[in-house]
Amino acid sequence: MRWRLASVPALGLALVSLLTAPAGASPAGRGWTSFEVVAGSRILVAASKDAPSSGELLTVVIEGDGNAHDSQGRPSADPTPRDPLGLRLAQAWPDGPVAWLGRPCQYVQDPACSPADWTAGRYSQSAVTASSLAIDELKRRSGATRLRLMGWSGGGTMAALVAARRTDVAVLVTLAAPLDLAAWTQWHGASPLTGSLDPASVSLPPGIVQLHVLGRFDKVVPPALGEASARRLGGTVLVWPEKHTCCWSKRTDRLLALSQPAE
Repeated sequence: MRWRLASVPALGLALVSLLTAPAGASPAGRGWTSFEVVAGSRILVAASKDAPSSGELLTVVIEGDGNAHDSQGRPSADPTPRDPLGLRLAQAWPDGPVAWLGRPCQYVQDPACSPADWTAGRYSQSAVTASSLAIDELKRRSGATRLRLMGWSGGGTMAALVAARRTDVAVLVTLAAPLDLAAWTQWHGASPLTGSLDPASVSLPPGIVQLHVLGRFDKVVPPALGEASARRLGGTVLVWPEKHTCCWSKRTDRLLALSQPAE
């Protein structure tokens, strides 16, 4: 079964190295520089400030699912988001070291990519592993010792899955994120995300400060669907007067105030 709603957004330890981003492929700007990170067998695009801040807590914002399907519900040829809302969140973050991380196959010509990487397998074990390896490199570059992982929509789903496998995550922030994929796909009448891990089936390490924010006017991840799964993970669950795509980047001061790590 294909998606019925076009609006739905749709390894092991290995060498991690940096490459120069292809000309014209950079999603950054505004005082930010993008670069490629080779994480295991995958290539991910990341970005950081040209003049980075110092601090022991690095905020990493993970991008959403991007352009996963076309208007007919078919897998797109390229999952690169038309509007990288996750990047805008990172660029608006008001304090401390911050970096942005794209999802597998976004902004890059990776011969290992196939439509499964941004459709049914968008949260696969290999995708989570590659994201975590890339975050290792971002952390190393910043000199930070702890992480605040944040993601909008599917980026929040990925952030939760990455947080479940690490011991250095102090804070997890999800915005308009489906945290029970089976319930989410069923609610939309869509095919199950076979090959993907589900945050509903993981447990987070103790001590992580969690903030899960949903949009009151969100028709993609409605609060009635999202609150139960967010509360199961734990932490603070809030519903703000937002739509799915607007206007999270204007809320960064409030998000920062509500997502301070435990001492």
